[in-house]
Amino acid sequence: MDFELTKDQIRIRERARKFVDDVCRPLEGEWGTDDYAVPVDVFMSVVSKFREYGFRGIAIPKEAGGQGLGTVAKCLVYEELVESPVMHGLLATWSGFLDPHPALYVAPDWQKEEYLYPILREDKFYHINISEPGAGSDAAAIQTTAIRDGDNYIINGIKRWAPPPTHPGITPKYLLCYAVTDPSKGYEGISLFLVDYPNPGVNVVREYRTMAPGTYLGRSCDYEYKDCVVPAQNLLGAEGMGFRYMMDQLNRNRTVIGARLLGTGRWAQQRAIERARERKTFGAVLAERQAIQWMIAESEMELEQAKLLVYKTAWMIDRGRDARKEAAMVKCITPQVTCRVIDRAMQIHGGIGMLEESRFGQLYFQSRIAQVAEGTTEIMKGAVAREVLGRKFRS
Repeated sequence: MDFELTKDQIRIRERARKFVDDVCRPLEGEWGTDDYAVPVDVFMSVVSKFREYGFRGIAIPKEAGGQGLGTVAKCLVYEELVESPVMHGLLATWSGFLDPHPALYVAPDWQKEEYLYPILREDKFYHINISEPGAGSDAAAIQTTAIRDGDNYIINGIKRWAPPPTHPGITPKYLLCYAVTDPSKGYEGISLFLVDYPNPGVNVVREYRTMAPGTYLGRSCDYEYKDCVVPAQNLLGAEGMGFRYMMDQLNRNRTVIGARLLGTGRWAQQRAIERARERKTFGAVLAERQAIQWMIAESEMELEQAKLLVYKTAWMIDRGRDARKEAAMVKCITPQVTCRVIDRAMQIHGGIGMLEESRFGQLYFQSRIAQVAEGTTEIMKGAVAREVLGRKFRS
């Protein structure tokens, strides 16, 4: 296997570093730990620059309007972006980094014009509606229904764990809603819909705040679909293909999330190294103490293992290989590794590692949430086991 990057991959990684230096660094003093508290004009300047630097549609095929650089390139960019605290909350970039659904790449031209190209070429966003109060990790158990009524579908149900639409910078242009069109077929009766937003048939009925305040994952809400009328032409792909579409997108997302977590861990590790080299106790710097050396070494080894897995998985996806097992392993391993690395960095910093301004707390809980979001650690282990043992052995 060749570990050398291509010229295009090197170029876009350098562009990401330039974005951090030129766009993010000047804002670090005023950004704080709450993305929602950033002035809208400052927030939107980052959103616009993110697009102008060419970070939207990195992995989308050129024939679908993207850059065609692949998942490896996307992972390289995401790993670099979190080098700046401005990117720690993700609010300004994750929605833009969340590529439109792959089914749109081969959709009718009018769907591409309405739902694909605005996300790639403008400062537009969409939100995914998968989870429900009674269906989280078990996505096949969703109960939201989409009943055909002439030229329309009528959608009813409640979707959970999607960002609130109230922040001016991330108000969605549409919602990507998974709903049951044929209850008799189980997961093969799930379909996918493009739901224009704002919509009189969709309302936010409850908002939540998680233990990672101020970040993209810090706020969430319930979207209630109540007799929501969606034109039949807004069905994305074919009826009954929704679950397969869901897994396709989640595998890609899990790999890129792994790259973000890798970058987060690297950031914490670098802070720990700097602290160990500078902090003196009892006449010697921390770096001379074996206990600290082992903590640094453990973090370094774990991060390197995670990196190899992340980029192997991205490489497989770029070559059209079945990466379900690998993507599940990435999603299982990288959040745990990053949490351990951050925890060690906090320990090395001592009391100041507990301060809000250290940002360790923000990053820890954001990484901890990743052990639950988009598939829990336990669900990922089950997915790996099925791939290894055979699909008939359900967990």
